[in-house]
Amino acid sequence: MLKFKTMLSEDVTVGDFPEGIFGELSVEKKSENSKTAVFVVRSEDRLGDRDEILRSLKQAGVKAEVKEKAGQGVDPIVIDHHFDVKVILLIKPKSGGIGETTLNASITELFPAIAWETGYKPTTNIDDFYNHLLEQDPSKLKCIQTSDLDAAVATIQKASESSKFSEKMLNAMGVYKYIQEENKSKRIEQVYWGYRAKPAGVPKNHPGDIFIKFIDGEILGVSLKAGGKKTKEPKLNTYVNPVFTAFKQVRQVSLLRRELHTKVYKQIEGMPSSGQYDKSKKRITAQLLVKLNKDDSTKYESLYDQHLEICRKSIITLFNADKDKTLDYIRSEILRDAPDVPTKVIKAVKDTYEEITSDDELGVFLPMVKFVRAYSSTSSKQNWFLELKSRDTNVIMEMSIRTNKSGNAGQKKLGQYFNLAIKYNSLSTS
Repeated sequence: MLKFKTMLSEDVTVGDFPEGIFGELSVEKKSENSKTAVFVVRSEDRLGDRDEILRSLKQAGVKAEVKEKAGQGVDPIVIDHHFDVKVILLIKPKSGGIGETTLNASITELFPAIAWETGYKPTTNIDDFYNHLLEQDPSKLKCIQTSDLDAAVATIQKASESSKFSEKMLNAMGVYKYIQEENKSKRIEQVYWGYRAKPAGVPKNHPGDIFIKFIDGEILGVSLKAGGKKTKEPKLNTYVNPVFTAFKQVRQVSLLRRELHTKVYKQIEGMPSSGQYDKSKKRITAQLLVKLNKDDSTKYESLYDQHLEICRKSIITLFNADKDKTLDYIRSEILRDAPDVPTKVIKAVKDTYEEITSDDELGVFLPMVKFVRAYSSTSSKQNWFLELKSRDTNVIMEMSIRTNKSGNAGQKKLGQYFNLAIKYNSLSTS
């Protein structure tokens, strides 16, 4: 017979993790009890993919860390405080080599750096570009840190095995064009691949994928994305709970939970109490949400709209409460608090590129900010804005709050409870 605590434990599923955390990797639950849930991630590049998952979790606002565990060739990731139970991610071998997710990212990061250092004259021919790379001796390239040499060799050797080889090679060409354009504006001394190790002078937790060192000694971090012409990638992708935690306003989360229960969840027949509905009775709540959506989807959506507005107002109130705390949050969570190494986000689109952020501009502007105002969009249920004012300039950070879970009505929307996704999408200046 199961113990009572075990019966009450909440199942953690792969769908409960932040969107896109595992990329193309295979993930399955191994076990779960009242205290711990264990997931197995299958990878061909265990160490590399482990570190990518860890970085993605932290970017999504999930407190995770690598902990030593006897008998594991690669130490697992442990998440202690995000779910109702401790979650352990075991990184298990697939068949050896470098994983495709890591391989694809590395193609777009490493190959432009090599192209720059070796003076490659760009063509539109993918095979010519790849043959040029194969001719190089990675051990003699300054763009590769010694500790990343093995990964660089594997990337070059296995690039053609990627199912997205042509696409990623075009993306690499696009990033190379960006480097060449930067050089026209300001002479470049060296470009570095930021795989695991970072060049001297760069914080080890810097979000850059490549680093451009200019002739005057200044360093620019470049975070690389790949996507279609019309896709938009957020610069912050986190959740309500870690935002309140960063502001040291955890008590406000309890108030938000109770308000949501009183004004939204309590309107559903059979709903557990405010102290239990999203905790010990979470499973019952999920079942009620699925039933409500099946019986009366209009009411479900109406309640979700109310829920969304309550959460949006709560976040807006938080950002309006203290100007200095808001600016500190922007520095630490969006700009990653690396004032000496600013970051640009560049999106590779086929064989060209576009800059999708003005983070560098934002970092320069912050010390001049005299006034901060957060407010709701009048045309969207999920969008909101963060306005920063100096004496003569207004900067608008376009933000959003929304569900980002997949699955049934007990998992997404109302099933996500208070912890909706928070995103910073773009910047405009007037």
